[in-house]
Amino acid sequence: MRSTRAPGRRHGIVLLSSAAVVGLATMPAMAQERSAAATQQAADPGPDLDQGQIEDIIVTARRRAESAQDTPLSISAISSDQLQQLNIVRIEGITQLAPSLRVTQASGSGNAPAIYIRGIGTLSTALYVEPAVGIYVDGVYTPRPSGNTFDLPDISSVEVLRGPQGTLFGRNTTGGAILLSTRNPTPEFGMKADFSYGSYNELIASSVVQLGRLGNSPFMAKVSAQVHSRDGWVEAPGYSPAKWGGALDSFGVGGAIRGEMGDFTLDLRGRYNDLISYTGWEALAGTAVGKAYFGNAGVANNRPFPIGVGPRDYSYRDPRSDAKSQVKTWGGVLTAQYDFSAAFQVKSITGYNNIDQNLRGNIGGGSTLGIVANPAVPGQFVESVTPHVTPNNPGTQKQFTQELQLLGDVGDFNYLLGLYYYDEKVDETITTILNSPLSATTAIRLNRSTSYSIDSTSLAGFAQIGWKPSFAGGRLELVGGIRYTEDKKTLSSRSVSTTTTTTILTQARKDKWDNVGWMGSISYQLVPGVLVYGRGASAYRSGGYNAPTVGAPPFGPETARSYELGVKSDLFDRHVRFNAAVYQTDYDDLQVNGYNIATNTNQLTNAGKARYRGFEVEAQAGLGGFRIDGNVGYVDPQYSEYIIAVAGKPTNVADQAAFANVPNWTYHAGAQYALETASAGKFTLRGDFTGKGNAPTYSLISQAPNTAQVPLYGVESNVSLRLLWNGTIQGRKMRAQIFAENLTDNRFLTFATDFGAIMSGVYNRPRYYGASIGIDF
Repeated sequence: MRSTRAPGRRHGIVLLSSAAVVGLATMPAMAQERSAAATQQAADPGPDLDQGQIEDIIVTARRRAESAQDTPLSISAISSDQLQQLNIVRIEGITQLAPSLRVTQASGSGNAPAIYIRGIGTLSTALYVEPAVGIYVDGVYTPRPSGNTFDLPDISSVEVLRGPQGTLFGRNTTGGAILLSTRNPTPEFGMKADFSYGSYNELIASSVVQLGRLGNSPFMAKVSAQVHSRDGWVEAPGYSPAKWGGALDSFGVGGAIRGEMGDFTLDLRGRYNDLISYTGWEALAGTAVGKAYFGNAGVANNRPFPIGVGPRDYSYRDPRSDAKSQVKTWGGVLTAQYDFSAAFQVKSITGYNNIDQNLRGNIGGGSTLGIVANPAVPGQFVESVTPHVTPNNPGTQKQFTQELQLLGDVGDFNYLLGLYYYDEKVDETITTILNSPLSATTAIRLNRSTSYSIDSTSLAGFAQIGWKPSFAGGRLELVGGIRYTEDKKTLSSRSVSTTTTTTILTQARKDKWDNVGWMGSISYQLVPGVLVYGRGASAYRSGGYNAPTVGAPPFGPETARSYELGVKSDLFDRHVRFNAAVYQTDYDDLQVNGYNIATNTNQLTNAGKARYRGFEVEAQAGLGGFRIDGNVGYVDPQYSEYIIAVAGKPTNVADQAAFANVPNWTYHAGAQYALETASAGKFTLRGDFTGKGNAPTYSLISQAPNTAQVPLYGVESNVSLRLLWNGTIQGRKMRAQIFAENLTDNRFLTFATDFGAIMSGVYNRPRYYGASIGIDF
């Protein structure tokens, strides 16, 4: 039986928040004193979908506001209504709403998301690794996955841009980009509050308060807050469920002030988030000597070290680390825009982000007592042993960005000119203890501490011009763009490794890379509501350093060139939507991540050349209260070149290499029926099925032999069911739902790595249930 954890620091905040919701709900109907329009502004202003029409979402994928259906690129636009309906509170939840998108929680890095689009991404969430998918929050690039661990209480829309986006969004978008936009402040007072409780004592409480106009000034303001906590499901003997693998405890606040002064708009936004999490690693496989040593040690000392494919949802935690990962993030963005005329507007986006983290973890999948040839205390040969433990891993990131845009419409043309500056400083110290078996009875211990600092600056200039010739009646559009980027990086690192002797290594170097990217598209509206397009684009992923491996050479930039044909259509008075695209993306110097069992570190290499081909389909249909929606994505990647050293000679092993963490298929299907009653509100029954194909756990089995025992992550599938209610009580809009996720209790690996003696991994969350309630004022 699961124990009940006592209310903690953030549980108290959650309970206080829920009490506030209840208290506000029972107040006299002061909302009647406000206009119906003000109440509507506090709520999500989405269109009435009961008639079966499909909403049109405005996006900024081309740095200007336009309909998603009129934008000639592959984009999935997700509204706040969809996020709320599917109870999506973290970024990994959007994986079901876009084809060719896979979001998992990787490597124990504070629940940081690992994002893949069209098969391109990285599982490493380390501070020194450059991502392949760019995340933008209110127009500001946030590259570090641990900086994107926040919940989503105040999101107005999410845009998933698939394929290279290098011209307008710059470096590190070879896979695509995800744009998150928060709600604007409104001139009238309003409030929305939500509370949820579910399996594993999961508590979520959030509130968004629109403060309205500040006196007689042109400024409006809002504040938001959310708390989120849950117990874990991977039992760690000696710890409470609040510290088991899978547990988290998060608190976040945000605010915005916006002034609209005629042609001049000034917008300041800020947010802070504090996340504590625990990851449940399990030992999956091992070498013969690895299994013998840890297995025998576990039996001899009555502290089991089970090894094998799970999930077991059980592992002993090394006493040298409590496995607590904590990530604090804060930042802000100041956006200023002056519209001189329709032909000339100036926009400035200034951003600052900061990360302060400590990612402790029991990554080896278990711990026991065993004989060590070089014990920490001389003469005491039996001590705690594990394949890999991180007792301490503090890191910080500080980032400043500045973007200046000049844009406008002149006759048949629209244009965008821009300059971009990026400055980042990363500091991290990684302290690890690894036990490598020498025999079935004895291991050697490696203590290692690596500290590094990386300073990065990036400068870019870009331009894009579009032409809608008058002779085509606005149905034809041609767009072209170009971007130049220059990156500079400096590295300073030091490593101290101790077994029976101590080795100290240092490294210092500077590097510079540059790139010219391009984009071109042509689109034509065949009939109203049907758009066909062709698009070619390139993108650039910056080079960098394998910082924990002192002395390792840098990895070079990755470049992508993509070619795409697509169709977007709204049919039958917007009761049917059908979008489809086919594409090919060619990669040079593809960056591939893997664990180097010789150096016991993660390492990025430029594998060589690869070609990705695939297609995507998104469809929706609505009739009255009935609605169906779905998407499917397929990608077929092939290496044409993968160079590694074999017996000291560069060798092409493309025929042996796999694409780790890349499923060929992604798919989702959903259906709902809404029943509107005269007095009891609206009831909606919805079911969803989401899946991903079986993906390889590693690129080359020869570099990680244990992966031959666990070559695949397992098929991802999630069957969910929910009953929703929307209605009005005492003039206030209210909503409620009960939901069940992973109804089939499907379990699969979300991450796995081979440490040489032992391969370990993390499994997804088991079946869970919950209920939520919300109110708008």
